[in-house]
Amino acid sequence: MSILIVGIGSYWWVNRAPVTKNDLKTEIKVPKRVPEKENSAPKNKLVAVDIQGAVKKPGVYQLKENSLVQTAIQLAGGLADNADTKQINQAKRVSDQMQVYVPVIGSSSNVSTSTSATGEKVNINNAKAEDFKNVTGIGPKKAEKIIAFREKNGNFKSLHDLTKVSGIGEKSLDSLKDQLTV
Repeated sequence: MSILIVGIGSYWWVNRAPVTKNDLKTEIKVPKRVPEKENSAPKNKLVAVDIQGAVKKPGVYQLKENSLVQTAIQLAGGLADNADTKQINQAKRVSDQMQVYVPVIGSSSNVSTSTSATGEKVNINNAKAEDFKNVTGIGPKKAEKIIAFREKNGNFKSLHDLTKVSGIGEKSLDSLKDQLTV
């Protein structure tokens, strides 16, 4: 039996793979994590939205920035039975200090979600062209330029950003700032 063990051991010793010393060093490269652009505003910023009209619990509610009008209506208890949903855009994004008015069926409400009455400031981040008609110094062409700029570049961070719109300078901004808001 010992001869068998010695024979197997000798066979293994002779036929084994030669051991070579490897001086190569191996490294595993992990790609660097590219940092995302830092926003000046926190991602979960809350905004105040005033929900009025044909909802079950009208009032001011706080929502995450860029939530939908539909979410604001749900927070207000949902639509009343007599709500006219054809006159509102539930897919619109909310912004701070926005008022959402849900009209009653049969009413011819022209109230937008940016202003509720003449004399109030127009929110440049959600106003339509017709919302600018009562703003002294902004005609239909400038209103379209403001909206086009907003759609291309996103919401305005401050009123001063209006100076980036063609045709609006510092002097124009000074005369407009009491009539507009972001």
